[in-house]
Amino acid sequence: MVSSVCFLALLPLSLASPSEYWALATPAVRRARSLQGSEAARALGGRTLSKAESKMSKVWCGPGERYNGAAGAMWYANPYTAGCSKASMALTYVFDGKVHTAVEGDLIKMTCDNWQCPVPKVVDCYRDRSACAADEWCMVITHEKWGAWAMGKDGHTPNFDQCGQAYNEQIEAIEAQGNVNNATVDALKATRDAICGSSTVGVANGIQLHGMSEDNLWKPSHGRCVKYRLEGQSCIPTLATTGSFANAFVRRAPTETGHYPNGGTMERPLACGPNLVCTGPTFDVLPSTCVKARPRDVCYTGPWWDSSRCPRTSMRTPGMSRDWAIESLQTAFLLFPGEVASPMTCKYWTGSFSTFTQGVRNVTYNIFQALWPRHVVGEYPTLDQLYQHMWNQTDLDLAALKPEECAAGAEVDGRISKALAMVGSWSHRPNLLWSLIHFVMHNQPSPMSSQAVAASEALANHLSENFWCNDCRGFFTIGVLGTVGLPPKSSQGEEHARYWNLGHNIASEHVATTRGGHPWINPLEFAKAEGVENPFFVPYETSVEMWHVEK
Repeated sequence: MVSSVCFLALLPLSLASPSEYWALATPAVRRARSLQGSEAARALGGRTLSKAESKMSKVWCGPGERYNGAAGAMWYANPYTAGCSKASMALTYVFDGKVHTAVEGDLIKMTCDNWQCPVPKVVDCYRDRSACAADEWCMVITHEKWGAWAMGKDGHTPNFDQCGQAYNEQIEAIEAQGNVNNATVDALKATRDAICGSSTVGVANGIQLHGMSEDNLWKPSHGRCVKYRLEGQSCIPTLATTGSFANAFVRRAPTETGHYPNGGTMERPLACGPNLVCTGPTFDVLPSTCVKARPRDVCYTGPWWDSSRCPRTSMRTPGMSRDWAIESLQTAFLLFPGEVASPMTCKYWTGSFSTFTQGVRNVTYNIFQALWPRHVVGEYPTLDQLYQHMWNQTDLDLAALKPEECAAGAEVDGRISKALAMVGSWSHRPNLLWSLIHFVMHNQPSPMSSQAVAASEALANHLSENFWCNDCRGFFTIGVLGTVGLPPKSSQGEEHARYWNLGHNIASEHVATTRGGHPWINPLEFAKAEGVENPFFVPYETSVEMWHVEK
């Protein structure tokens, strides 16, 4: 049987904090230290506590913070020159031959390696799972268990069975039977004393034991409640604590770079609160910062772009329908620098310059042809079918017009100006382009074809060269490609999906639908204060839920 025991004290062999060292000193040495400290403190220029600072009369806590050698908020806590702390509870104690009383928060002449004394208790939330408040989480630290093995005097292992009161009661019960000779009883006691290294019940090889089980003494895991990090504060990415595969405690998420590439337990109080997400070390514009998670299935309205056509607001299942995929491809098809030639101008469709725009459209078509998820939305449309789909809507083939005919028609109300306006509106819906990108990337096979891997890389360069908005294009080039580089060479589809999720998150931090306008005019803090900021960071798991289709 295992007796119920409790760890009371470990003989002073190895010490962790200054007061434990001084506890070994003789009374005379301790008195001398106290006098030396008082003299040193008074040399710095001390003062007597006011009534507002303490109800203890004539108790001196050393120099104030304006004095050299005692700067800072805890000027009273120097154990050598001041020897004070703040009471963590109402107490009565003796100092210098006098009895003093104090209430919580008073300055007291007592030290215990903490600014408060006695050191406040910390509830172990690893055992008490309901200990933490709503704005707290349980930070669990786990280490390889050392245990009691060889931790007793002279390298012995404390015996929690034979050295406690319960086993001694068994010996006493044998002794009380009356029919056992004294030699046997003495042998039982001698054996127990040899095992325990002591004749004192409750002492095991130098360790005193009282009333509690061994598993509470050498526990490898313990936890304490800490506050969640707030929006805008630094953080460490964490794994989910909800869902089908929820972790019992907050744990680090593996990251590609940084100090925590392999995940594990959270040993720093840096977990984002509910409804917040940590951007992570690779998010260059706001590295490892708690931000609001952008909700799924929404396209935000802003002053720059038309977000009225949004696949995810109409879909009830992950991914895209074929109709939405074709409409999104139609928008992507018109990629070209808007300041050079916009689809709403005749220059884009007619004359000698149209050969350049046509060449870019062909590249766009080829890129998405290599990435098209046929198993989800069927065969990729031919180039003729895509053009015909467009002209069916405009009721006019703009590419077939002569330059002078287009120019004249653009100046008056009619079919041509109406058609130019329609295709121009398609090129002002970048949410459709990004929706298509995430849709195709989240539905790539593993392994991807070499053509698809090359197309993913080509797409990044294509956006850098041909995105409609020059400001957006510039930030994508510097902020995304300049920070995280081109898509991976890997043939694993998930790696490409993660790349594009990260890249879009970086880009979204800058856009008008997040800030309400240009970043130079609207810093994030200003947009937040004015109530126009929208969440921009889509966790990868949320992106999977929106775009990946199980087949």
